[in-house]
Amino acid sequence: MCRRGLREGSLHQTLRAAGLIPDHGEEWIEIEMLNAEDAAILGCPQGTPFLRGRRLTRAADDRPIEYVTSLLNPAHFALHMRF
Repeated sequence: MCRRGLREGSLHQTLRAAGLIPDHGEEWIEIEMLNAEDAAILGCPQGTPFLRGRRLTRAADDRPIEYVTSLLNPAHFALHMRF
């Protein structure tokens, strides 16, 4: 069995196959001015405002499963949430 790559191209499916079932989590989104390194990677001027998203997903027993940090260009990002 191959243990490389994502199952069905999906991190979600890969985590589930490993018995890591997301149950709840938290997400934070704030404005951050790009530093020189991130600006170079993203092809934007240093100091450009971006949205910085952080997401922590936990199992039912509160164990952390996944932590992701993302830089999101506000010109190409929208947020829609349901509770």
